[in-house]
Formats: sequence, C-alpha cells, structure tokens
Amino acid sequence: MTGDEGGRLRRWLRQVSRTMTLRQVLAALAAVVVLASGLFGGLATAETTGPAALESGEKIHAEPFDLTVDRVRWSTDLGLDEEVRGRYLAVVATLENTSDHPVYTGTLRDTIRLRGLEGFYAGLTGEETERSEDATPQVLVLADGSPLSAAAPGLEYEVAFVWEQAESEPLPTEATVEVSQWTWRRSTLDDQFMWFDRAPTHEGTFDVEQGRES
Repeated sequence: MTGDEGGRLRRWLRQVSRTMTLRQVLAALAAVVVLASGLFGGLATAETTGPAALESGEKIHAEPFDLTVDRVRWSTDLGLDEEVRGRYLAVVATLENTSDHPVYTGTLRDTIRLRGLEGFYAGLTGEETERSEDATPQVLVLADGSPLSAAAPGLEYEVAFVWEQAESEPLPTEATVEVSQWTWRRSTLDDQFMWFDRAPTHEGTFDVEQGRES
C-alpha cells in the first residue's frame, strides 16, 4: 500500500468512526463478506446425492446386509395353498446378515420396496390397496416358500420379497426397486437396542418378467 492510499484509508476510517457506531461498522463489514462470498461461490451449498445405482446381480452393502437383487418376476401362483386376489410381484434377492445382531420380520420387510406402482394390497386379507411405496411385502425363503421370520448373523438367505397387486391394475413391464439400510441403536422409548432409522441407499429399475404360471 502506498503512502497516499494509506492516508486515504486512515481519513475514511476517521470519518466512519464519527458517523457510525462500532456495531454498525461490524454489521457493514459482515454484509460485505457475505456478498463477496456469494458472488464467488463461497456460500454455494453442497450438491445432494440420491441413492446409488442398483444393478441386477451386483452385490451391495446396505447395513446390516450384503445383498444382491437378482430379478423381478410376476406370477399368479406361488405354489402355496392361497387364494389369489390378483397377481404377485416378487423381487428375488440373496442377503447375508453381516452384523452381530438378528434382523426380524418388520425390518426385513422394509429393507426392499417397490416405487411408482399402484394397486397393491395392504394386507394378506381384505380389498384395501395402496401405492407400492406404502405396501409391505412378505419375505419368503425360495427353497420352501416359508416366511423368513428372522435373518441370523452370518447366515445367507435366498428370498423373495412378494407383493400382491390388484388384477384391475395394468401389469407393469418394469419396476423400480429401492434398498434401505438400518442403524443399530438404543430406543429412546424403552432403552432396548434395535434396528432403526431406515435410510434408502440404492435404487434401480428392473424389467418385470413372467415367473411361474398357475
């Protein structure tokens, strides 16, 4: 800084000190800093990232599972003794519980969801339907069709997440599959440790192909 520039700065500061309080000076300086930061990108917000891509046959990790989604199938017959109200949509997957804690039915069912489809039955009985995002699937073991009530630590399971869709809905040609992870923590209500805080981590679109026929 030259002598002339230093002199002008000192005169400006003396003038400001006579006309503005210290608080006003600080507020003005803060406003200048904010404006400069905005002009040069200093206050730019970080880009939000969505779920990672989910590909058929690719193993991913979504706590507490190593999980592979193999395919999506539709059928009117699961090979079980049940009354079919429409059609079944099934996401066939392999999962392994890599944690030290069991994962029970409620958490299992919400680990995989279908997105963007309509007309899914809300329960095993009744006629009430809802969007696929809100519908809870059954989780069946492929080997014998039995419900998977719990995934034990260290064990691998080949399963089908099965939803029932009303026959009045058009048969989808593709379905978006969403996978979520969980956090093992203490409940704020009763101090019990459980899996909480469902958070989507992966998402992918799969062709819906015909499976077993009745």
